[in-house]
Parts: sequence; structure tokens; C-alpha cells
Amino acid sequence: MNIYNKHASTVNLQQLVTNIPVRRKAPDQLERDKFEWTQWQSASKAVNNLETPAKEKHVRNLILGTFRLEGAKLFWSMCTKLQLESHPIVCWKFCYVIHRLLRDGHKHVVHDSIPLAAYFDQLGKFWSALRQSYGTMTYRYCRLIIVKLGFHERNAMFSGNLNIGEGNDVRKIFNENMDAYFQLSIELMDYMEEILGLVDAVFTSLDQSRANSMTASGQCRLHPLILCVQDSSLLYDYIVKVLFKLHDNLSGDSLTGHRTRLIEVFRRLKKFYDQVSTLQYFRDLIKVPVLPDNPPNFKIKEDFKNYHTPVATIVTPPPEPTQVIEASLIDTTDVNINIKSTI
Repeated sequence: MNIYNKHASTVNLQQLVTNIPVRRKAPDQLERDKFEWTQWQSASKAVNNLETPAKEKHVRNLILGTFRLEGAKLFWSMCTKLQLESHPIVCWKFCYVIHRLLRDGHKHVVHDSIPLAAYFDQLGKFWSALRQSYGTMTYRYCRLIIVKLGFHERNAMFSGNLNIGEGNDVRKIFNENMDAYFQLSIELMDYMEEILGLVDAVFTSLDQSRANSMTASGQCRLHPLILCVQDSSLLYDYIVKVLFKLHDNLSGDSLTGHRTRLIEVFRRLKKFYDQVSTLQYFRDLIKVPVLPDNPPNFKIKEDFKNYHTPVATIVTPPPEPTQVIEASLIDTTDVNINIKSTI
């Protein structure tokens, strides 16, 4: 399946969701109804138009829901009712939630979501027309999700959180197939550049809004960068190790473009980590890796011995945002939300 196909007509999310398999459900109807209702409550409270970060307890409940049902069928069924084109903040928080589910949810969430990449393409284009603040950020986030789904479709050995087993030693996954490593290095840098594109959009929006990391507005924008730190630290490690392996087996001249690209990726990534490290909001949430002043010298084989894997460590779960005036665009008053009709 080519998830990058251009669609002349509108993508029908409801139709895409019907193709997601049902793998498991509670045998008792009453228990099933209660579970689906609590999942809906978490979804509608995590994805709303309040300019605050999604509450961790709601996101966590949705993650647990994917393990109970062994997939994302119920979550995507609920998404058809979340009015994602009603408000840019609603869509921004939705992108964060699906990013969390792809990383931390059941392994089938990635597989279930790959066919929906076309919907993210449509959603991103819709919000790109709003050329400011959340419009631009949401467009970039949709692009990142599309690239992530495509990456996992082509590289199934990577889990949603980018771990690969084997001590995360990317140098072992293709043995000595240099063509495969050459292509992987390109895809890893493509993925990294999408992350850095989102990061740039967030910090540009933060500057334009004059919000800071200790305001609800600033935290709503910055919150997804926690995931970006986690993902980018692994991607950078894989890129460096793959490039060293390629330089051990191919001529340096054939990899000039790779080295040039890595230098720019390194510069932007170091700037990102330096920016995040100075913000008070992140200090109690994540330990940000510290990169050296210069990228590795791939022409010197021994320089690999000086390389240290960057590690991003979550310190504590994100804090619950301060309660503000309720203003949800999603009507949750009707308990008969008819989710069951789609699963």
C-alpha cells in the first residue's frame, strides 16, 4: 500500500475505520458498554478546544484501552465523532494523542493506523490554510504522523516507540546488506527532519504568541515536544551507527551527501535540545540528552569509540494542567454516542 497517494476526493474517515479489524471485546454487553463509555469520556476530554495540555490520566486510559482491545478500532471509531476540523486546538491535541498511542499503545495500533495516513494528509492540508499558530503547527504534526506511519510500514522491525530489540543495535538488523542500510539512513534522516520541522513550527508559534513555558497556552504548544525529544534521541543514535557502518563498507565519496545532511541534522537537533533544556516546564518532566559540540567524524573509524548514545529519560508523568473554564466543542451529553455501530 502506498500511503502517499494523492486523493482527488475527500477521504472518508468512517469508511477507513470500518476496515480496521475487531480483535477482542468484552463478552458481557453491560461491561462492554461501560468500557466504551469510559473510553469516550477520556477521548472527548483529552481532545478538546481548551488551550492546555491533554491530561495524562485521559491519555493513559486510552493507551490502556488499546491493550484491552488489542488494537485501535475503538479509538478510531470515536475519532469520527471528535469534530477534528472544528477547531485547530482540537486537531493539535488529537495529533498528540495519536502520537502517544502509536508510541505507547498496543503494537497493533501502528498497523491499524497505517491505512489512515491519507486522512492525516487531508487534515493537514485543511489546517495549513490557517497560516498561523496552531494551523501551521497542526500541519507539521500531520506531516510527522504521515512520515512515521510510512516509516513503520516499510520498516516493521521498529516498534511504535522506535525500539528494535537486540539492545537497539541497528547495525545488526540487515547483517551486511549495505543497500538496505543506505536506504534506511535516508529514511531515518527524513523522519528526523519532520520532527525538527514540527519543533521549528512550535518555537516560531511560541515567539509570535509571546507565550512562555509556564502558561497554559505555552504548555499546550510545547507538550508534544516531550515525544519529539524521545523519538529524536533514538533516531539520532540509529543514524550515527548506520553511517559508521556504511563508512566501514563503502567509499567515503559515495557518502558525501549523507555526511552533509547529518551535519545539518546535528546542528538543528543540538539547538532543539539546548532550547528545551532552558525551559522550566520540561525540567521536572524529561532529562534531555546533551550532544557534544561537533558531530562524529565518520572518516575516522576510531571516532566511533568516542560516541555516546544520547538517552532521553522521562522523570515524572506530565502534571495535570490547572482547571480552567470548561469549553468543549464536543457534545458529550448524549450517552448513546453510537460507537458500537462502527465496531
